[in-house]
Amino acid sequence: MRYPRHRAAAPRPRTPRGAMSPLVFVLLITLPALVAVVALRPR
Repeated sequence: MRYPRHRAAAPRPRTPRGAMSPLVFVLLITLPALVAVVALRPR
């Protein structure tokens, strides 16, 4: 039985800028939201 030919599981090339980690993505969304909530909060 022969398996279909496919690429070997090579480690993905790391792009310094392209792919962001999920943690950084969440922080970029939540930090401006928290700052806006604090700034717009009635005093």
